Amino acid sequence: MLRTTHSCCNSIIRCQAQIDRQENMIMQKRTLALSVASILAATSFGALAEMPTIYGTMDLSVTDSDTGYTVVNTSNDVGTVLENNNSNIGLKGTFDLNSALKLVYKAEFGVNGTDNDADTFSSRNTYMGLAGGFGEVVFGRNDTAFKKSEGGVDLFGNHNADFANVMPGSDRVADGITYSLPKMGMLTGVATYILEDDNEGATSDDGNNFAATIGYGDKKLKKANYYVGVGYVDGIKDLTAYRLIGQLKIADLSLGAIYQDSEKTSNTEVDAKGYLLSAKYPVGNFIVKGQFGYDDGGMGKFATQHAKTKDADGNKLPGTIDETTVWTVGADYPLSKAAYVYGYYSNYTGDFVEGGDINDDVFTVGLNYKF
Repeated sequence: MLRTTHSCCNSIIRCQAQIDRQENMIMQKRTLALSVASILAATSFGALAEMPTIYGTMDLSVTDSDTGYTVVNTSNDVGTVLENNNSNIGLKGTFDLNSALKLVYKAEFGVNGTDNDADTFSSRNTYMGLAGGFGEVVFGRNDTAFKKSEGGVDLFGNHNADFANVMPGSDRVADGITYSLPKMGMLTGVATYILEDDNEGATSDDGNNFAATIGYGDKKLKKANYYVGVGYVDGIKDLTAYRLIGQLKIADLSLGAIYQDSEKTSNTEVDAKGYLLSAKYPVGNFIVKGQFGYDDGGMGKFATQHAKTKDADGNKLPGTIDETTVWTVGADYPLSKAAYVYGYYSNYTGDFVEGGDINDDVFTVGLNYKF
């Protein structure tokens, strides 16, 4: 009886040991499978493009204007308005195709939700292309090379004191090809060509529909205390023009200047000469800024907006502006590396061909946040 019981116990022990061995083998196979899956997942993830960078700017201000000609992203309302200063959101990135070639892309959209009269989103720079030792070439909507040539001279860009209100040429155009030189020290160069058959509204039959700029130094005045450049446009937005750009930093004082000679591509009798001077200087926690602009051709936004404005009866306002002058003074107060508050005053004067003038006093206080 004892021998029989002992034999049964041994059988049970052997069966349990066999079961344990089978379970261990199953666990080892599962562990191996999970390890292989993890390796494959990691390899697949590494093969994907890097995640894009998401960025954007929110910029809102309260503005009071006598004419409303220069207020941004509103219906050119007169009086006190909430102004959306080209707020935007976008994503950009690169993907290594091989050791010598990268895919580059960018998709940026204006955010206009603060204005009841505007679409929530609008098109901004959106393109895709290739980059390598030859430089970079992208296809799509982009700032023209002529617009890029302004450097850091305009201290109130994207606001109602932007120098585009005085001088033409700050254009963003679709259906274009943009080429940028590869890095060559402090030398930079950009060229734009607009496909004429694909974008009739932005090209001229009388022009070659291209723009180019070349510069030397640092537009941000950080790597070098100077920047000089020249820009040219022929036919884009019916404009043929060249401009000279210079920036200089002396201690904490930053100075900038632009000279521009412009004419309509389709009508060379409409021409203009203009300039912009700017300066900024830190005072305590404030950055004090000022600039002065002038143009004698009436092709800036202030003059063209006056020509389009109608009175309450639907009649065009009298007078054709040929000379526009603007001076602006203001200051920024940083709240952090990403946000600042600002305030400034601008005075526009438009001189009529027929005699007399029109003035606009613009007061602005706003908040800017970049992410």
